[in-house]
Amino acid sequence: MAKLLLAAICMWSVFCNTANGQDCSSAMSCDQCVQRHSSCGWCTLLNSAARPRCQTVNEHIGSRDCLAENIVSPSSSVLRPTPSGMSATSGRQLVDLTADRSGNINLNLRAGDSATFDVKVVRQNNFPVDLYYILDTTGTMAFNLGNLQLNGPNIIASLGNLTSTRRIGLGTFSDKPTAPYFNQLRNGSLYQTDQGVECGATSQVGIITPCGNPNSFTHLLELTDNVADFSAAADSVKLVQKSVADGRRKSQLEAVLQAAVCEQIVGWSRYVRGDSIRLIILATDGEYHSAGDGVLAGILASSDGTCGVDANTGEYLRSKNVDYPSTGQVKVALEENEVLVMFAVARAGGVDNPSPAYENLARQWAGRAFTSTLRDGDNVGFVNLVVDSTRLASEQAILRLAGTNRDGVVMTARATCPGGSPVNAGESVERCAGVSVGLTATFEVTLTAQDCSRLQNSKNLELFVSPAYGIVNITINPLCSCPCTSMSMTDSPSCSDLGNLTCGQCECPRTNPGSTCKCDLAMVNEVSNVERDCRPPNATAGDLPCSGQGNCGVTDECRYGCTSCSPGFHGKYCQCRNSLCRLANNGEACGGLGQGRCQCNELTCTDCNCTCFEPYTLDDVCNLCNPSDATCRATPNSPICSNNGRCTCGACNCTGDWTGATCTACAQGQQCVSAVCGRAAPCIDAPETCLNGSDCYLCTGASRVSTTVSGTGCVKHFCPSIILLRTSPGSNYLFLDPLNNVTIGDLCVTQDGNCQRTFYSAVNSQEQLVGLAVVELNTDKDCSEAFNSLPVVLGIVLGLVGLAILLLVVWKIATFVLDRREYRRFLEAQKDAKWEKESNPLFKSPTQTFVNPDYKGQQK
Repeated sequence: MAKLLLAAICMWSVFCNTANGQDCSSAMSCDQCVQRHSSCGWCTLLNSAARPRCQTVNEHIGSRDCLAENIVSPSSSVLRPTPSGMSATSGRQLVDLTADRSGNINLNLRAGDSATFDVKVVRQNNFPVDLYYILDTTGTMAFNLGNLQLNGPNIIASLGNLTSTRRIGLGTFSDKPTAPYFNQLRNGSLYQTDQGVECGATSQVGIITPCGNPNSFTHLLELTDNVADFSAAADSVKLVQKSVADGRRKSQLEAVLQAAVCEQIVGWSRYVRGDSIRLIILATDGEYHSAGDGVLAGILASSDGTCGVDANTGEYLRSKNVDYPSTGQVKVALEENEVLVMFAVARAGGVDNPSPAYENLARQWAGRAFTSTLRDGDNVGFVNLVVDSTRLASEQAILRLAGTNRDGVVMTARATCPGGSPVNAGESVERCAGVSVGLTATFEVTLTAQDCSRLQNSKNLELFVSPAYGIVNITINPLCSCPCTSMSMTDSPSCSDLGNLTCGQCECPRTNPGSTCKCDLAMVNEVSNVERDCRPPNATAGDLPCSGQGNCGVTDECRYGCTSCSPGFHGKYCQCRNSLCRLANNGEACGGLGQGRCQCNELTCTDCNCTCFEPYTLDDVCNLCNPSDATCRATPNSPICSNNGRCTCGACNCTGDWTGATCTACAQGQQCVSAVCGRAAPCIDAPETCLNGSDCYLCTGASRVSTTVSGTGCVKHFCPSIILLRTSPGSNYLFLDPLNNVTIGDLCVTQDGNCQRTFYSAVNSQEQLVGLAVVELNTDKDCSEAFNSLPVVLGIVLGLVGLAILLLVVWKIATFVLDRREYRRFLEAQKDAKWEKESNPLFKSPTQTFVNPDYKGQQK
């Protein structure tokens, strides 16, 4: 009973392991297969030899286990609008926002797949502008308030030089109205101005500036084209004094955020099709507060990034209740509301460069923020700053993907900008600068679907090209199911009248497993069991079925076995690791999914080799075969492999003794002849026959090339007209034959026995011989008498042997003479010898005599 329960678990719960989303083979249905990866395909062929049914399309085709027409693998596509609806398009689709500032495009996307289309924009003349000016009202900015009050009409008039459709609004900021940001006077209601300018006194530019109440942001004037209204709003601005304790930091970020998100209060044009350029110019002379600084005033609640301005009074109501926003919050608000910001920073200490804090902020908000410098008392410069800021903003082109349900879709873009390179501003934003009136910017947009878990239904997204270029409405239809799934056949004869046939696969009842539902589970359990048939013969009691790396189920033989293995494993018992095969350049064994398959000896897990699929056939580890021949040329105009080899996967396979990356070097000690030169040599051999260009035959046994077959093993050659040269040989010869794509010919020096030929030859892009040029005026071969080297060699050898023998004879004679002389001397010395009887000088007597010195002897 326990074994039966285990078997059921193995079959129906995919016992042992589950594969990751990037593996094809673990998919148990067609829907699962197409959701795994864009390279996976499901074989719908009945009784298919494809095991498993879900493999990469390359694997199916490479192993020839499933016909192409039986493979379900939906392809991503781009659909374009037509009068009859959306239809597929060949090539890449272009959405042109030049004439109509809206476009539509539909994408059918598989999980992990991408679709690419182009978006073209042109900066049109007379573009609408919404300009919102935010003024720092602390006392140190009195000069800028004076500039604004004096030049309001001039600003609006100067903007008319850019566009006739312009509106301008006004807001102010200082800081949160609480300590330590401001110091209240004793009466608790008035605030002193800075730099000694008392309440009601005259400002630095001669204008009365009554004291006002501080706030993080105050909206004064909705966007309007009425000059009088703007001047009146500017005249109503009151300055306040900032606390010395808090320094020069203020609520710039809070003011920008509220101006961006309070769309109805500020009066931004309705941004449906990119109706206007939205620009904020913020004038200040200090740095900004950001998230976390509110704790100084005991404010702990975070900013929620929503509008908090009272529609009647224009006052920001949450100034004392929420913290300052973060720079990231403000950036998101600017992007979502398509607003640009110019930070006009008053110079400090005579330095014209803006504060580094705003320079860094502009880089962080790339494409959304810019910086400039305010100068005290420069009325003309102040007007020009506003106009130049508007022009600079209008010359941006920023791409942004928007939509509440864009989760699961990733956008990348590449811009083609006028007069320069694209400016990358993040993963999902690409921008151009300098797109002035009449110039064009084009974006190559690629959308990638991540996985089907986040792509269950169609997605409607918007692709904004700002400022005021237009919107592309994108509909993404996820390809996460197979059409054949909805055409299931119940109780199909192909499934033994017991199961449902879905996409070529039988869905069998529990009691009748197998690929065609022909097995009886009770009989299977009588002849087979998981313990024996899903484990190797040498398995121990603790080993899991299928080595713990596969699915144990009933096979077509109605026995238990490993029906599929987990990613990275293969073999009868899933015991062999794919990592036993060598790694490709991408770090994966046999290149990984779709490139190749690792196959080992299933008994020993040895002798592991890669089976590669097109086009990953560069080598035995399944690297990509590069179809380009650029790396096979020494120079861009050089022949492929110097006409001395063939280009395969971007590498030259040289013929003969030629070597080198482009077959330009000759192996040491060898005489290399170019393949082109070899083909051209027979034509030079018979110029009188092939002078004007004809088909000639080179035959074995024939003395020369002829126009007819004469001999055996004849090969037809085309011999072009021969050009006679009067110059000496150089490195190359110029063939002016653009029709055949030929410019440079090869210098040929070939040998035929004792004869040498010197000429030029050239081939076209189809490797056809199209040019011949002979260096000398006559076409005779340069032949010379053969040099017989045998006598010379024999003479040298015999001379050396004779010399050696002579030296031996001389040495023998010399030693014989010396020996004779020494012998005569010996004989003469023997005659003169006198022989006497002498004792042996080496003999020592064994007897010794000792005398007692005290003994005197006996007196007689």
